[in-house]
Amino acid sequence: LNPKEPPRFNIQDAIVHGVSSVDGGIARLDLLPSSVDLLEVQDDLPLIAVDGVLFEQVLFNLLDNSAKYAAPETTIILRARRAGAAVTIALLDEGPGLPDEDRERIFDKFYRVRVADKKRAGTGLGLAIARGFMEAMGGTIAAANRSDRSGAVFTLILPVPVISEIATP
Repeated sequence: LNPKEPPRFNIQDAIVHGVSSVDGGIARLDLLPSSVDLLEVQDDLPLIAVDGVLFEQVLFNLLDNSAKYAAPETTIILRARRAGAAVTIALLDEGPGLPDEDRERIFDKFYRVRVADKKRAGTGLGLAIARGFMEAMGGTIAAANRSDRSGAVFTLILPVPVISEIATP
């Protein structure tokens, strides 16, 4: 093991654990009008070099954000797939979606979409923290609107680490 390299995690387990703890944590705070009803995780995803605590916080922030703006009894979908040399995780909600001019700004510290500002209290830090954590783990995060219905889609991309060959003397 290289001490400079983060441990590799089974992303399926990390997602299931993260969603379980997030779902329970938000429900206890009575903030979750929606639920993660559909979890579509590819069976054979590779191990990913991520910090488990940071990754769980990214999931928490995205799910919390989606739950704030989705109507009660709607579905939040979480999909994870391998795409070439990366694992792509998409979180889709059924909220109002994102105004075009705000899609990139929502990741700025303290920025809140004005249309939805009165929905629920917040600091405007959750998505900024999620982006910072993703970048710290070598990944990216992006936001867009769903093409099949109203709602937002947040896409996380994490590189699949190259397995180093062990050098022999």
